[in-house]
Amino acid sequence: MQVKTFTAKDAPAAMARVKAELGGDAVILSTRKCAEGGRSWCEITAALDSPLPQAAPGDDALAAPAPGWGEWHREWDQIKAHLTALMRPQLDLGALAPRQRQALEHLEAEGVGEGAVMALAAALRADRQASILAPLGAMVAAAPMDARHWPQRLHAVAGPSGAGKTTTLLRMALACQQARPGARILLVNADAAQAKGRMFLKHYAELSGITFREAASPRDLAGVLAAGQKFDKVFLDLPPVGKGLTLDGYLKLLGLSERDDLAVHLVLSPLYAGAQLSSYLRAYKSPKTASLVWTKLDEACNYGDIVNAAYATGLPVSALSFGTGLRGTLVPAKAIMLWKLLFKHELPQSPIEEKRGRYAH
Repeated sequence: MQVKTFTAKDAPAAMARVKAELGGDAVILSTRKCAEGGRSWCEITAALDSPLPQAAPGDDALAAPAPGWGEWHREWDQIKAHLTALMRPQLDLGALAPRQRQALEHLEAEGVGEGAVMALAAALRADRQASILAPLGAMVAAAPMDARHWPQRLHAVAGPSGAGKTTTLLRMALACQQARPGARILLVNADAAQAKGRMFLKHYAELSGITFREAASPRDLAGVLAAGQKFDKVFLDLPPVGKGLTLDGYLKLLGLSERDDLAVHLVLSPLYAGAQLSSYLRAYKSPKTASLVWTKLDEACNYGDIVNAAYATGLPVSALSFGTGLRGTLVPAKAIMLWKLLFKHELPQSPIEEKRGRYAH
């Protein structure tokens, strides 16, 4: 995604600059009239959801993939599929204990990929008495979304459009407010292209007593974060990564790639096809991507992608989200919750229901 700010003496002149440089498909993120020292001008921030022109040698500020990068990945995916097909006959499930074999067959039915299944089978062959939860726990780790596991001050959510990242961000802020009464919380929207999401965040932030700020450009974001040093926690909504770009390059554009107090949580849903999930995992790969948050669990028919994503990225699951409400619908992930999802299709219990008690009719 290209994001750029244009200035001119008035709005028509600024719009002419936008169209001349970005074309007619540019999305206007913000329009602002400025005045200083008796001089006035118009400032327009616009975005274009397409790869930037090829940078000069040595300039990798946006880390745009080289031409043919997507095609290379598709070819590599095909090669891996063929290799897996050749190796599969060598996978002797008969050497496993019946309960081990039954668990692996269940995971296959859940949509767990062959690579992960073969890795689990290899770990189980060493001990016929071992539970599948031992190697599965090593493959799919849980790091609950709490202050002990995630002490960073700045938390950002990233993910594809429609995954539920804006709702997830608000749920995270509300959970932090409930866990730490009196904490100073800042909610920042950097996804200025989504007007509905921006109004959603602003509305509920005001109702909850959480400070809300907007950042339509990298310069705005730098100013908001500089002024937000007084806050205990800052929650940031990042725009979806445009086609052909990467999260790592986008973080560099926003000036966030070198921050030590930043944790990016990748929001995904188990509703994607396998090829689409693989594409998202490649696009959102970054040293700053710290965990996976799974949303819309109540809409899914299986949960094998929880294993597939963890196997492909090595990232822990930090939170699980379900339902349409804002409170009690995002729970810190625990290993037992993941196993109940995979083997029983049992959703995590809302913290609100746990407080009410089992017999509260």
